[in-house]
Amino acid sequence: KISEQLDGDRAILKLNGALSVTTVPYFRQSVQPYLERSLGVIVLDFEGVTKIVSRGVGAAIDMAVQAKKQGTKLRLEKIGKYARSLYIQGVHLVADVPELEGFEP
Repeated sequence: KISEQLDGDRAILKLNGALSVTTVPYFRQSVQPYLERSLGVIVLDFEGVTKIVSRGVGAAIDMAVQAKKQGTKLRLEKIGKYARSLYIQGVHLVADVPELEGFEP
């Protein structure tokens, strides 16, 4: 489940549940309309995520690359226990992930 909060040119998408092989297509489909808008920032709030597989991280990386091409910033927040996995897969190289600044696995 994804709930949205719009604030000017900023969209906050709160993710709830597992980012698993079966839910990643829904994740991509749900975020895509925001990527197609002229937004300044899209925030993916991971606080409610209960599980994340590498395909979910890959989807976030793809989204960050697409956003960057369009002049939008993709920001991941409240990644908590997924910090190490996201760091290892390099999401911080294409997206804004404040929790990974200075992170060492």
